[in-house]
Amino acid sequence: MLKVKLIILFICYFFLSSNVMANDILEKNKEALKKIEIHLNNIKYLTSDFIQTAPEGDINYGKFFLSRPGKMRIEYDEEIPILIVVNGSILSYIDLELEETSNFTTGSTPASFLTRKNISFSAKDIELLDFKDDGERYIVSVQKKNRKEAGIFYLIFNKNPISFVKMRVKNDLDQITDISFKKADYESKISSSKFIIRNSNLPQ
Repeated sequence: MLKVKLIILFICYFFLSSNVMANDILEKNKEALKKIEIHLNNIKYLTSDFIQTAPEGDINYGKFFLSRPGKMRIEYDEEIPILIVVNGSILSYIDLELEETSNFTTGSTPASFLTRKNISFSAKDIELLDFKDDGERYIVSVQKKNRKEAGIFYLIFNKNPISFVKMRVKNDLDQITDISFKKADYESKISSSKFIIRNSNLPQ
């Protein structure tokens, strides 16, 4: 019985410590974090080329589309027959070669942070893990409180002027995938058809 009580006390202490740490990061860096929140929430459309570096070191290229709130699309160059589409609460992973589609809830992925209507580092379901300012860039790391198995999501910004330049995902095996944005376009409207999968064999 004493052992059970000690375990419960440890769990309570762990979560209390995590909340205190997150609040401390928020308070110490509130001005910079507010700038980042405003920047992200002001994004209506984002179209960008990207370079992806996989955990094994493989480098791939593609196109990234973000239409806020609720929509995202990641398409790779022809040598990688994969398409990822987020529309609302559903993330579709399409293998174009096998003509197979797998659907997941966006809540189980880091994608839900960028596509939500109001991006806030103090949101109840978000744990702010770290904030760094290296003089030229801001680096923010977060994870879902109820979906820690989804990994840690890093957002990286140039400071002057502030711009979203890179995102990074560390999975539960500590494997890191980087996606760096190139030639970002925040002005061009993106058709809603980009985010509709009418047929798993023929994604639009």
